[in-house]
Amino acid sequence: MSKVILQPSGSVEAREHYEDTIKRPVPIQALSEYLPAETIDQLKDFYPDGLVPTWGVTPGKNNVNVPKWGKIQTGDVTLFSANGHIFASGVVVMKLQHKGLATQLWGYDKSGQTWEYIYFLDEIKQHHIPYIEFNRTVGYADNFIIQGFNVMREELSERMLSFFDLKSEIYLPDVSEEEYEKEILQFEDHDNLDTYRTGKGRKEQPFLRKQLFKNKKVGTCGICGNQYPVDLLVAAHIKKRSKCSREERLDYKNIVIPMCKFGCDDLFEKGYIIVVDGKVLRNSKKSYTPNLLEKVVQIESRECQHWNENTRKYFEWHQQQ
Repeated sequence: MSKVILQPSGSVEAREHYEDTIKRPVPIQALSEYLPAETIDQLKDFYPDGLVPTWGVTPGKNNVNVPKWGKIQTGDVTLFSANGHIFASGVVVMKLQHKGLATQLWGYDKSGQTWEYIYFLDEIKQHHIPYIEFNRTVGYADNFIIQGFNVMREELSERMLSFFDLKSEIYLPDVSEEEYEKEILQFEDHDNLDTYRTGKGRKEQPFLRKQLFKNKKVGTCGICGNQYPVDLLVAAHIKKRSKCSREERLDYKNIVIPMCKFGCDDLFEKGYIIVVDGKVLRNSKKSYTPNLLEKVVQIESRECQHWNENTRKYFEWHQQQ
């Protein structure tokens, strides 16, 4: 589950750092002098324009910031604040510790420390969220002031991320296969899974989306075959999730495929299109308006690249509904 990172940036030093490495992102070429080739290749995938918004924190007195930084993971959202309001946010892509790189980027503070606990950001957005609005959203006292680097608890983070729609659909928290299976296996009936998702169960979708898109910014619809930004694609169950057995939900490599929000997801879910022997076809059991038929004809007879012997039974179930 994604968390909120509180990053007050009201000091002259912090605002300079924001201008130097967030507002004007660091070129990958400059990072390549300090980081291994494997890390640079990953960054090139995440930042095709070659510009990397970069932030870091010092160890702090008695290393107070180190365990906080240790909690940060991909998909967490950093909130930059100053002068009584949150002025920007960014989503965590990757983190690493590197004293030499930090020294090059930011030098040293007055205590002789550098901002060596580094994390890279994307999806930088500008905001104007007054502290009192933040406080009331997460349940803090009205007079609370964001002071010092901190990572909020998951339940408080969820309130903030949901209310202000700050979650990324590209960079997702790491959920292990074991965690995914544990969540699925906790529930014997299907209604409980949906109820659980509105409360604490939020690992299924991040896990499935990460399996399909692997933090890439562009993906391919499994029905029409067109490429879109991944925030316009969903992780769609071929067989309705509510009708799947526990074993079928655990068969995530075959039961879920990407579908675009431009029509394929709805057309498939509502049964206006079916996949038969690998071909996308209109469903003869359905009635079509002229405009709907025009839409379906555009994708009819396309080859579905996700149809194979492992997915066939799920497509056949869908066809028979």
